[in-house]
Amino acid sequence: MRLTNNLLHLSLREAFLDIVPYYIISSIGILLIDVFNIDRQNTNVIVLALLNITDIFVYLFPLFLTICIAHHLANNYHVHRFIVIGVSLLVFISLAWTIDENQNFHYEKNMTLYALIIPIICMYSYLFLSKISFIQIIKEDLVSKQLKVVVNSIVPVLIIYMFFILILPYLSLFVQTTLFDLFHESVESLSLMAKSFIQLIVTHVVWWLTGIHGTHVYMIFADTSYLNEEIFKNLTADVFFFAFLVTGGAGATLSLLIAIVLKSKNEYDRKIAYISFPFAIFNINEILLFGLPLIMNLTFVIPFLLVPIFNFAMSYMFFSYFPIPESTYTISWTTPVFLSGYFLGNGQTFVFILLQLINLVVGVFIYYPFLKKYEEDKSLNQDAKKLRDKFGIKEEVNTMNELKFLKTQAEIIQEQSDTHKIVDELISGDLLLYYQPKIDIKQNRCYGFEALLRFSKPDGTVTGPFFISQIEKAGFAYVIDLWVIKKVYEDLNRWGIQSFNPKISINLSPESISDTYIVNKIIKRLKGKNIEIEILERTFAEEHSAFMNNIMKLKRNGFVISVDDFGTGFSSLQYLHTLPANIIKLDKALLDNTKTPEGKTLYRNISKMCLDLNYTLIAQGIETQEDKEFVQSVGVNIIQGFYFSQAIPFEKVKDYCNKF
Repeated sequence: MRLTNNLLHLSLREAFLDIVPYYIISSIGILLIDVFNIDRQNTNVIVLALLNITDIFVYLFPLFLTICIAHHLANNYHVHRFIVIGVSLLVFISLAWTIDENQNFHYEKNMTLYALIIPIICMYSYLFLSKISFIQIIKEDLVSKQLKVVVNSIVPVLIIYMFFILILPYLSLFVQTTLFDLFHESVESLSLMAKSFIQLIVTHVVWWLTGIHGTHVYMIFADTSYLNEEIFKNLTADVFFFAFLVTGGAGATLSLLIAIVLKSKNEYDRKIAYISFPFAIFNINEILLFGLPLIMNLTFVIPFLLVPIFNFAMSYMFFSYFPIPESTYTISWTTPVFLSGYFLGNGQTFVFILLQLINLVVGVFIYYPFLKKYEEDKSLNQDAKKLRDKFGIKEEVNTMNELKFLKTQAEIIQEQSDTHKIVDELISGDLLLYYQPKIDIKQNRCYGFEALLRFSKPDGTVTGPFFISQIEKAGFAYVIDLWVIKKVYEDLNRWGIQSFNPKISINLSPESISDTYIVNKIIKRLKGKNIEIEILERTFAEEHSAFMNNIMKLKRNGFVISVDDFGTGFSSLQYLHTLPANIIKLDKALLDNTKTPEGKTLYRNISKMCLDLNYTLIAQGIETQEDKEFVQSVGVNIIQGFYFSQAIPFEKVKDYCNKF
């Protein structure tokens, strides 16, 4: 399967979501120390345990991140999970932990960036190396699949490990030194205000792009000691940051949280907002960042940067006119908004609270249009867009007024891996339309053809539509149906130039028939042509108003309606006299049962009943002379099956028809 940015994005998103509970738990220690002023010398065992959570999490976070990213990458790319997790951990621990002469372990700081990069490079390197034939130890399928995969991973894992250990430390040192020198030379001479602004932009971009605290990465190559200096009199740069620029956390996301609560109609987003709120008031926003998510979400990158920048400009102008008095209060980054403004005013003025309120409200208005766009974009999944563009039906899909998918967001996420795999396979090859003949054995003529999907792989192999089930589960059946409508229209026009006008039947999903836009597209393109619309039997038993109204609309416009696979359901007979159809296609399963007297009786009586109700009957699955003679004996004259022909490509249809 081809490597796609979508799968990388999905894997990173899932990995950071897995870590959210530990982010929340680690925040307990921060709240106890910074908000409730609990001393670390407290002897209460439970309190000490809670205080230690934060330190432990900071220590283990890179390990958690390495494992989570490796796990989800392997899972989404359908690679042996422990191999990817194992080599990622092996490399990470080799780089992060060193052993001194006394055999004591030492943990290198600032390894979070390594934790992000290492599993990604390990995964893609393993994907590449595992496909190289000459480094595979076992090439034959003489052993179990798992044993073959595990043994063949030995050389790729060794190569990956040696690459990281021999090259990455030097490459990392070079990059780190280069960036430090660059920042030191270009930033050191700037004013404190300029340094603060650069840090604001860089840390927010890093945080949004990687899911790693931007400040942690920034401190690797930049000197941040200036944060303790006064950017305005009685106001240090760090207090300026967390009290006025990033209310609610990086991105000033408290404004987004309020926008969601006030404006969002999405129940999932609102729940995330409510859960996030108790933490957001203390400027802890990981739940919102990873739960919504904002991380690597292109819709929110502009307001994620724009709101803090506005706050920066607004606060800079404000403090140019309103100096801050000396204060006896201690303010940390977890001090809630408004309370920090009250403390900065030394409890004597509310003017700084007013500034915070203005920044917060303006932020809500900045976030709102992007929130609206984010919710609108949810209605069209990226996989549907790729299929739409691939099969040349962009205009049709874009003009549909209401695209409704069968799955909730949670269900889509659960099935996303399989869907991505199918979509990638479809993108790598081409859809084809083959035609299987239907023969009128009484008049010895070609009655018509059923349009059937086929898929051409990159190597030229043509297979059946293996992807239909997963595409339908993902809610993308309408994309395939629109392509079939377009392709049949083109083929009929090509045949028409040759004065050849065969009767063509097309299979459409119930969702497409229920969609007024698609039905109108059928009428516009195929009205007046020799077309039958085939619909599965089960669909009529599950009828609803939109579906039935569109069936009647198709009939009024001259389309013949055919019930496909009749006999596979359990409630069809009671509907038989009221079906808005012209043709009944008897399923092959009914014919398979005619090996017994009871099966023959059932087939014979169903056929007689349908004929008595003036339906045209077509027998499916005719493969032998015996099958042909039996269905003919019960009055069925139109047959379809391998006895006459499999589905054939466009180029052979006219010649085949001329043989009769």
